[in-house]
Amino acid sequence: MRFEESSLEAKKVLQDVRDEYFPDLVNINILMLFDTKKRISGGKVVLGRIQKTNDLLRHLTIEDSRDDEGYDFIIYLDQKIFTNIEKDDKIRLIRHELRHILYDTESEKNPFKIAPHDIEDFKIELELNKDDIDWADRVASLGEALYSQESDQERD
Repeated sequence: MRFEESSLEAKKVLQDVRDEYFPDLVNINILMLFDTKKRISGGKVVLGRIQKTNDLLRHLTIEDSRDDEGYDFIIYLDQKIFTNIEKDDKIRLIRHELRHILYDTESEKNPFKIAPHDIEDFKIELELNKDDIDWADRVASLGEALYSQESDQERD
């Protein structure tokens, strides 16, 4: 299967990041999955992505969600990369994905949306990551190396 349930560690990091940086998202149901295959976008390996669920996905996830309403968002993390990076980078990655959740006060029906990047990242993330501004490129390079190593092993 391409997607697997995320690890307990990943769920704990999500909860810790949400508690510390996003207390306004406490009532949002977020499903986190590991993507077991390499995904490329714009020539780069995708570390993670977030998707707002539609009515069908909400319905299909009702039984697994905590309030019988289904999940509002799904975060997909590259399993190979996530399991091979340091905790600080795990926090950065999940925090970045949560920044995509936008609360639109004008919308009464469904106020949660997906926010695009302000720039290549989010301005606030640049400040929070000023000690390691190139973390995403470093982690992506590690991911490329891990996938390359796996490919080499399969050929041998």
